[in-house]
Amino acid sequence: MSLNSTKKAGFILRLFSLAAFSCMVLFAGIVVIQNEELGKLLPPSTSRTLAILFGYVVAILTFNYALGLKGRNFMGWKNEAWLVGSFIIIFIGMFLPHAFPIQEVVVSDNWIPFRLKENTYLKPDWKLAIVCILALPLFIKSWMGIKSMPLWTSQDKN
Repeated sequence: MSLNSTKKAGFILRLFSLAAFSCMVLFAGIVVIQNEELGKLLPPSTSRTLAILFGYVVAILTFNYALGLKGRNFMGWKNEAWLVGSFIIIFIGMFLPHAFPIQEVVVSDNWIPFRLKENTYLKPDWKLAIVCILALPLFIKSWMGIKSMPLWTSQDKN
């Protein structure tokens, strides 16, 4: 196996690692947002939501940079910025519905006559997930820049 094909495979593996890392941080962020016990420690606020988003941005930047340097398959600053930007936009698009939920009132019958019990539940507002579409042009721009690099244009010869 040639060095070029190893670098290409390492880059694709790095993309899968970034996707898995993003899913892990997304689920952890949702747990922090929806957990009532943690809500007592850190009350729900915009600053808590922004702290989670900022923590993800810092983590994904350092994680991607470290993996790119370790695997020696860093694809240039512009391409990496477009790529990380698209991951950040997808994270924001999947996190916003949970960060700003809508309230739904459920009315249930009570065993005592003429008394209805009303409970409010918070449900994710999935209309906010449309933000994920904004990541598609960034992925395309990144992929076009990566495909034009010498590593991807050269032919592998074993």
